[in-house]
Amino acid sequence: MHIALLGPVEARDDAEGPISMSGARLRMLLARLALEAGRPVSADSLIDGLWGEEPPADALSALQALVSRLRRALRGSGTVEFGAGGYRLPVTKQDVDAHRFEELAAEGRRALAAGRTEEAADLLAGALALWRGAALADILDAAFAGPVATRLEDLRTAAAEDHCDASLRLGRHAEVLADLTAAAAERPLSERLAELRMRALAASGRQSEALAVFE
Repeated sequence: MHIALLGPVEARDDAEGPISMSGARLRMLLARLALEAGRPVSADSLIDGLWGEEPPADALSALQALVSRLRRALRGSGTVEFGAGGYRLPVTKQDVDAHRFEELAAEGRRALAAGRTEEAADLLAGALALWRGAALADILDAAFAGPVATRLEDLRTAAAEDHCDASLRLGRHAEVLADLTAAAAERPLSERLAELRMRALAASGRQSEALAVFE
């Protein structure tokens, strides 16, 4: 089973294809468990993460009912297990796109720092290709989702900048200049974006524009 969090929350069975996840609360539970990649989550933590400061009157019963629904949805693909420490979804980091993204982005940054520029560009491109939209796009009402989504979006921004850096080192300035210009318009105070855009403009022979960015 593979779980996608970098966009609307989705689950896919290796053999059967997409798994129907009707209801936002069900997708919230799936995402919360998937983020732990096989580690148990206590009932109290799940209740806090799903309902925040406004849990239902019988929160534990509501959680148990939701877990039962998720088990039915995942039948044939996996199940939600209960044991010491709480509930867990038997998946690994390789089964969850958010974790794969973090690993690829970190590997890409290390490769870039070590001077393995082509490898870095490939790793970072692979990391960015996992995104299908805003992180946790359809469950941002969940109490846990906001901070997680913000962190993932920050990592996405850093990975995109690293990819532009690698591309510039490989002489691909024309390929990344438009992306850098658009990103700089969104984040005009980013010093790293300004530096990358200045390098791209200079490499494109647009020296006066590069100097204007510097100023």
